[in-house]
Amino acid sequence: MSNRKLYIAGGGWSWLFQRLSGAYVLAIIIIHFWFIHYAGNGELTYQNVAARLATPFWKTLDISFLVLALYHGLNGMWAITQDWIKRDGWRMLIYGVIVVVALIFGVLGLITVIGFRPEIL
Repeated sequence: MSNRKLYIAGGGWSWLFQRLSGAYVLAIIIIHFWFIHYAGNGELTYQNVAARLATPFWKTLDISFLVLALYHGLNGMWAITQDWIKRDGWRMLIYGVIVVVALIFGVLGLITVIGFRPEIL
């Protein structure tokens, strides 16, 4: 097996996606901050958020931000767990907690963004 295959099988994809998701999350945070504080009409109100979430562009951006931020944070927690927790039982328990947290926050976030109806208040 070549060194490249060993590298990819040994966590190379995880390393690459961690860096790419971090760059994307940083870019989205900057865009989000700029739109909220500078490009908006000055106030952070329910009506402004509702108008923004009514467009497919912002929903797509928010969903991608949610998914990649969850991936980035929880993959980082998994990498820390692999580095510091040596017992397999504890590792699997922590991995299970990471998966449950990802599912809970992912589902709640998707329900919030996709199911958002500005006319309901």
